Amino acid sequence: MKKLMMASALALCLGVNAFAEDDGYGNDIPAARQEGTVDDGYGNKLPEYGQSTTEYKSFEEARASSGNSYSAAPIRFGGHFAVGLGSYWDYPEDYLGDNKWLGVTFDIGGVLNYRVNSLLSVVPELNFGFNYTAREVARGSSWYYRNYKVNETRTLFNINIPLTLRLTPMPNLYVEAGGRVSFNLGTSHTWNYYDENGESIPDSEIELEEWKVNTFVPSVIAGVGGSLGQFDFGARLILDLGGIEKEDKLAAYDDKGNFVTDKNNTKNWTVQFLINYYIN
Repeated sequence: MKKLMMASALALCLGVNAFAEDDGYGNDIPAARQEGTVDDGYGNKLPEYGQSTTEYKSFEEARASSGNSYSAAPIRFGGHFAVGLGSYWDYPEDYLGDNKWLGVTFDIGGVLNYRVNSLLSVVPELNFGFNYTAREVARGSSWYYRNYKVNETRTLFNINIPLTLRLTPMPNLYVEAGGRVSFNLGTSHTWNYYDENGESIPDSEIELEEWKVNTFVPSVIAGVGGSLGQFDFGARLILDLGGIEKEDKLAAYDDKGNFVTDKNNTKNWTVQFLINYYIN
């Protein structure tokens, strides 16, 4: 009988221990809950028994309160400014010589950021654009000017409408891709002579035959950037898919003296650095 009683007491002790809560650090959870010292493994203290857990935030609320580019406002409006370098690609060097064109581009306008969800936004823009490119086409001497060089310049004004899809995979960082349509409004085309010191020779600028470009030119866009408060900062590559030259026929004599024709598929490329400022 005595042995039976001892076995029952031992079993009771083991049963109590079997159902005791332990936090993995040797602390009894019920007591630790009472003291507010139980950790969920992520630095958060578990609530006491009976305490409400409504203070925990949803994923979207946590992103919105973390100060990243995810905004509580589904639509944001702002201003857009971009500056960059550009030149041509798919240039017919066999006919026109080496592609030594290089220039600057500016875009200024407005931006709209429509948030589809916490990761995806649709971002259209409406901009006024300015492209200026130049190349050195000749060097030489004359009886009046000593050594001189000649620069050819091209200027293009347009209205462009980019539309990108923007992904925000982590706080304050985004990647974007999309397309752009440009409506070219006007151009200028000049030659300018410079002396050996690089100074423009007075009255040497010559307005050349009009540079005729296609009115409608499509492009693709890819870029990365980040957001800080009301600002976006980013960089993007813009590649034209359509040729810029309206008069795209080329003709020349080849090495054998044969007269050959070809098509001028010259297209623009631009690397831009941008700033967006949102007013809401």
